[in-house]
Amino acid sequence: MIVLIFILGVLLLYYFIYLRIFYNGIGRKYTTAMNAKPFVSVVVAARNEESTIPQLLTSLINQDYPEDKYEIIIADDNSDDNTVNIVRDFQKKNNNLILLPITVSDDIVSRKKNALARAVQKSRGEIILTTDADCVVTYQWISGMVRYFGRGVGMVAGLSTPFIPRWKDATLFQKYEYIDTVGLFFAAAGALGANKAFSCSGQNLGFTKEAFEKFDGYETIKNRISGDDVLLMQLIKNAGFEIRFAFGKETHALTKSERRLSNFLNQRTRWASNERSQVSMNIEFYLYLADVFLLNVLIIIGLFFVPLYAAGAWVLKMIGEYVILQRGIKRFELNKKSLSMFPFWAILQPLYIAVVGIGGKLHLFSWNKKPRTNT
Repeated sequence: MIVLIFILGVLLLYYFIYLRIFYNGIGRKYTTAMNAKPFVSVVVAARNEESTIPQLLTSLINQDYPEDKYEIIIADDNSDDNTVNIVRDFQKKNNNLILLPITVSDDIVSRKKNALARAVQKSRGEIILTTDADCVVTYQWISGMVRYFGRGVGMVAGLSTPFIPRWKDATLFQKYEYIDTVGLFFAAAGALGANKAFSCSGQNLGFTKEAFEKFDGYETIKNRISGDDVLLMQLIKNAGFEIRFAFGKETHALTKSERRLSNFLNQRTRWASNERSQVSMNIEFYLYLADVFLLNVLIIIGLFFVPLYAAGAWVLKMIGEYVILQRGIKRFELNKKSLSMFPFWAILQPLYIAVVGIGGKLHLFSWNKKPRTNT
């Protein structure tokens, strides 16, 4: 029992070290920014996105960035719905929109990486911005993201939140997904603010073509089924480029809120499966992920053997997480009402982390939950 209490204490202390790092990192302010307007290529991998891609295209063609300074490339990954026709309809009125049919061979492990790689090859942009076909961006998204680039900056990550029009009308599950998602992004933003490349999302991401071509793009990670964003981040970081987080409200993206628990867990489990890759690419991030997983698992186990100490660790953990969420919501100017979901989210965290972590380690996820190419 003493050993269990000791390990629990060490894991909690390690966790709080990083919560402090995230807290400070979220307050990061970059003193230099790009004032020029380089040519930008927005690349999107899409497959069977007829219900969402009109909203994305509408947001992309109505940017405040000069129309002759950016292009939109939709890499269609063999859609068998109306996606292609929708893109073609938009093309009739927008000269900077390109439809790129993607050929898929049997030896391709990650169809999304393949689609994105082909789109980047075709692109003319000095800066590449990516988002998903079920997202919507602000009209200042391109100009906002570009301002974070500068000398030595190879990547800029942005915030993406589930779209909830009216908080009071959202389901309990939608609210849970929202607070969980912003929590992950706050940790990612805090880490980057402290110059630690931990995480990012392809839903809102930008990188220079120079950085991408430095290591031949996705070539070294093409056989890993996911990680077109996180693993690419590690490659760019290890190549010596600076990575920043875009804190400005104009750089936010919205993604479709998930309505099915099975799809949500499948997505999170898929994300967790990238943990193994971090051993060789970013050992610090791997150790942090291992600490989070073990801390939550031991809290569950400790409730049966040392309930008082386990409950104490649980409460302390919740307090630290609440502070991070509160700071992040203020910094990113998000809906403060979302904090009302915190108690429910925090109570479920140990079980949720254990389930997703174990599922990721055992690769208990599917790419066929939805007929899409999203991360």
